[in-house]
Amino acid sequence: MTKKEVIDTEVVKLFHSEPPCAKCRATEKAVEEIAKEYGGVVKVVKLSALSDEADEYGVLMTPAVINDQVVSSGKVPTKRGSREL
Repeated sequence: MTKKEVIDTEVVKLFHSEPPCAKCRATEKAVEEIAKEYGGVVKVVKLSALSDEADEYGVLMTPAVINDQVVSSGKVPTKRGSREL
């Protein structure tokens, strides 16, 4: 694979409660389904809402989905909403 063929990976961070609540698990499933549709271009990273990184983003509610900024918080995004994320 040449440098021109390398595709940048989009990282989506999913912050969840400890242990993950029902909304957190549903959000994880929705986001991972969408990531699969993009064939490895989207990587989902799961993190605790109690982590230092959650503090850096100002996560106050779970589940929270971050793509350079908070794009969803406190609710399960719809499938269409997950694609837009």
